[in-house]
Amino acid sequence: MATSGDGFGTSGILTTGTLSPQEATTAIYETGLHHLYEPTQLMFIKNVYGGLLVGFGGVLSQIASKGSPGLLASNPGLVKLLQGATFPVSLICAYTVGAEFVTAYPMWLVMTGFERKGRPIQYIRALVVAWLGNIVGALFSAFVFSYSTGVLTIEPYRSGIVEQITMNIVDAAWHIIFIRAIGCGFLITLSMFLGTQFRDGISKAIGLHLPFFVSIVAAFPHTVEIMYDASLGMMLGAPLSVPAFFYKCLAPITLGNFVGGAVFTGFYFWYVNLYCEDGAATRDWFENLWMLGTKGDIDGDEV
Repeated sequence: MATSGDGFGTSGILTTGTLSPQEATTAIYETGLHHLYEPTQLMFIKNVYGGLLVGFGGVLSQIASKGSPGLLASNPGLVKLLQGATFPVSLICAYTVGAEFVTAYPMWLVMTGFERKGRPIQYIRALVVAWLGNIVGALFSAFVFSYSTGVLTIEPYRSGIVEQITMNIVDAAWHIIFIRAIGCGFLITLSMFLGTQFRDGISKAIGLHLPFFVSIVAAFPHTVEIMYDASLGMMLGAPLSVPAFFYKCLAPITLGNFVGGAVFTGFYFWYVNLYCEDGAATRDWFENLWMLGTKGDIDGDEV
């Protein structure tokens, strides 16, 4: 990308080690195309691995946040900060090694969908295979590495995890869980966008960490995280039945994450950076949506 003498690109942002928003959106769109045609077994294995990595981030987060009951009682905000600072390690590791979370797929697939790529069955296959891979990895990690080893079965971790699942899932209303999950879907995909936009390792780690940090601190539930946390909580005695695990826990969180990632990240960046060519389109926003079915190239000079 061409740069001016002051170190800024033509878009007005620092370009050292950073893609422009348009370039990052194009890269994410190409990732979505890749996943539409990715072999099923490879997609499944990569998402299993992502679920496993979430388990290790969960262990670190639970130890950091549940290990000091006195601190939780006297300064709950600090405990939330500790939890938010530690859990995103799983996202950084997964992104770095090429593992996947199902929560990234709505962002990718909305872009390919609005560009009219692929067939509906390919979208369904991608979401289902990714979700199944994540839950297999998360359940395995919860049972083998967290429960069977006894790492989190002792006090104060056991009671802290049970209390967390009871308060955030069992006692919470379905629609509240869903709305919170929208916030997480928004923030986790924003993390993925920044991870794509930043090119050097340290910047990528920071970009991946910060939005997800906000999500964890705010207790916005993440699908793969809750696959791990809720299943571990059930093993430790949380009052959550298997049917409730699916309809009260995974259903609203999965749907909310999909809405948040698809609308607030996928559609937004597609519309601004691909369809409108960085705002060059002058037609009304609602007219643009109405004309998506017959979309052609947008005329006009580049800004």
